[in-house]
Amino acid sequence: MSRSPATPRRRCAIYTRKSSEEGLDQEFNSLDAQREACAAYIRSQVHEGWTALPRAYDDGGFSGGSMDRPGLQRLLADIQAKRIDIVVVYKVDRLTRSLADFARIIEILDGTGASFVSVTQNFNTTSSMGRLTLNVLLSFAQFEREVTGERIRDKFAASKRKGIWMGGPLPLGYRVEDRKLLIVPEEAERVRQIYRRYLEIGSINDLARDLEERGIRGKARALRSGLGSSPTILARGALYHLLRNRLYLGEITHKGTPYPGQHEAIIPKDLWHRVSAKLDAQRSGTPDGQRNRSAAPLAGRLFDSRGHRMTPGHTMKGKHRYRYYVSLAHLRGKNGEAGEVSRIGAETIERMVLTALREQHGDASAEAKDLLASVERVTLMRQRLIIRFSSADNPDSSSARDVTVPIHVRRVGHLSQIIPADGAGLPAGSRQDRALIQALLRAHRWRGQLESGETVTVEAIAQAENVTERYVRKLLPLGFLAPDLAEAVLEGRQPSLLTLAAIASTEFPIDWQKQRQLFSQFST
Repeated sequence: MSRSPATPRRRCAIYTRKSSEEGLDQEFNSLDAQREACAAYIRSQVHEGWTALPRAYDDGGFSGGSMDRPGLQRLLADIQAKRIDIVVVYKVDRLTRSLADFARIIEILDGTGASFVSVTQNFNTTSSMGRLTLNVLLSFAQFEREVTGERIRDKFAASKRKGIWMGGPLPLGYRVEDRKLLIVPEEAERVRQIYRRYLEIGSINDLARDLEERGIRGKARALRSGLGSSPTILARGALYHLLRNRLYLGEITHKGTPYPGQHEAIIPKDLWHRVSAKLDAQRSGTPDGQRNRSAAPLAGRLFDSRGHRMTPGHTMKGKHRYRYYVSLAHLRGKNGEAGEVSRIGAETIERMVLTALREQHGDASAEAKDLLASVERVTLMRQRLIIRFSSADNPDSSSARDVTVPIHVRRVGHLSQIIPADGAGLPAGSRQDRALIQALLRAHRWRGQLESGETVTVEAIAQAENVTERYVRKLLPLGFLAPDLAEAVLEGRQPSLLTLAAIASTEFPIDWQKQRQLFSQFST
């Protein structure tokens, strides 16, 4: 049927798309099939003045989740130039799978008075009902794409948790065979050399220059020209990534969490952790990391009982700054995976480690920075510390020794503090008052019982503890003792006149500032 002379001509552009390139080399492919169906539909509307434009708008091998497609961009440009009246597609999702992108395309069509038709779904954007139906259809298309993406991400995460390498640029030291990482001996030795050299130099920038001067390069990568490959220059960023890569520990990391990998490690754990500690120290911004060591000397070397690194942090209460170390598992909200102690006051554990090292060296006056430099790893448990250190004269891992220090960890306020067993780790001149410490711990326990509802009255506590109500009321304010004062009591640094008897005979305040004023009165 031919159109009447009064029917206006409607210029129709056919758009086709296929996500993959598979089959596009065939004589008659998916794009051809879509175009043929669209052309047949246009011929059926010739009485309405529809005419197919000769220009092809094809996107073979392009996803519908993005508008970054050459054929689509040509189509949109011609629409804006008012060369097209109707866009014809085989199915709506050939044009786009994104509801947001569809809205942008419709906006462009509206701006020029053009319309959109799907030949297999009988949709036309010139009507409000057609637009509504299209929006619903695209919503489901986008939902399907997002569900597919989630399924792929879940499979990816599950594979990584099993220690399977899931692809990406091959790291120096490995090759891949049957999707498994295998060590390349010559490259692996180059990686170990870089780690050892960083410990010697202590600066990534200087290390990069040193490696370039010595002709040590990274893994060979294919040239863009396709003519062979060339070893990559190990610049600062590449070196930092290499020195932080837990793949060399034999681990696979997913979203910051490491899992045992199915490949062999290249770097020994002690060497990796020493390098990591040095990198942590340099994050302070000083070349030698001295400022960071003084602020958090155990950064990068303190771990909880389940092997999670404990990172330094601090909190402010007025003008007072309280330092602590906290397990990374705790920071990531995985409290059930953290060790026996997930958060510890910084000064108490740093002093404990330093005292233990001085005892091992037999030199009570040894410089703290020299001793702490020999620490490779400190593992914090509820009843002991395990300190691994090496001789300053012989930093090789074979010289490392483990020292076990018995401790008691008790929670005081929001932090755990260490009570040394048998006075170990206390500074010279300590006046640790066992009765006062026990009263402090009891007060915190009573406070916890009241706050949790386990016990609802002071009378019930007195009855359960077989003490008087007056005694409970006198001691209970110790459960609200300021953290710095509680730490002083636990470490024996409280004023000499501050005893349990003195507290029991005093109206002890809850306010921290008033508590400090009271402590100063006992010091005079």
